[in-house]
Amino acid sequence: MEQTKIKDFVLAGVVSTLIGGSLTLAVIDKDYRYAFIDLAQVGVGGYIGLTIPAQSRLS
Repeated sequence: MEQTKIKDFVLAGVVSTLIGGSLTLAVIDKDYRYAFIDLAQVGVGGYIGLTIPAQSRLS
């Protein structure tokens, strides 16, 4: 059970870093703003997909 909590904490940290970095780069570089925002959306979608329990995905 403890391993799951650590895994979730690390995953949340990685996704937060991805989103923060992508949005920072989107603010800095206006030419590629939409690409960085899409990258942040993919990161959030992946995080949500991994946090949904496997049992609820089957139904």
